[in-house]
Amino acid sequence: MKKLICLGDSLTFGLRVPQSQTWPRLVQNTGVEVINLGICGDTTGGMLARLPHILKEQGKNQAVVLIMGGSNDIFYSGTDAGARSNLGAMVHQVIAAGLTPVVGIPLPIVPEDAPKEWEPVANFREAAKLLESYCQWLKTYCKAFGIPTVDFRADFIDAQGNVRRELFCDGLHPNTQGHRLMAQKLGENL
Repeated sequence: MKKLICLGDSLTFGLRVPQSQTWPRLVQNTGVEVINLGICGDTTGGMLARLPHILKEQGKNQAVVLIMGGSNDIFYSGTDAGARSNLGAMVHQVIAAGLTPVVGIPLPIVPEDAPKEWEPVANFREAAKLLESYCQWLKTYCKAFGIPTVDFRADFIDAQGNVRRELFCDGLHPNTQGHRLMAQKLGENL
């Protein structure tokens, strides 16, 4: 792989950690050209709207397009229906453009550690359950269509099935240790 285009939200952008410590930057430090197109607060609908321009701009230069999103869709709407359809559309648009899609499985969340000021717009306890279901659907979808995945989520859950709180800075976003694990996981899967 020569080029990795990372399309996503704040988990991809690297909110609350130095940019030099984000998983896309850490992967770039291994010699892979990485283009980080994560936007904080973005939804899969926003990503889908940006995708045609990104595909046109990047051309067909053997790029891998890592798509990871859906958490904000669930936070904002209380459903994963939009995320499912938008993710499917993005994967097939990447394939149609002659590039290789890879789906990143989003992280779990720790509702009790989520920013309190965000609670009026998101029920994080309900979102945590729906996010788990969405991630299972992503794995099933990708298996059905032969799309590679990177299960970032797996390293954030311990052997007893509990979310590893020490890997988060605010219950939603990974800290620098979490980003290192994500970079390592990506390196193992690509």
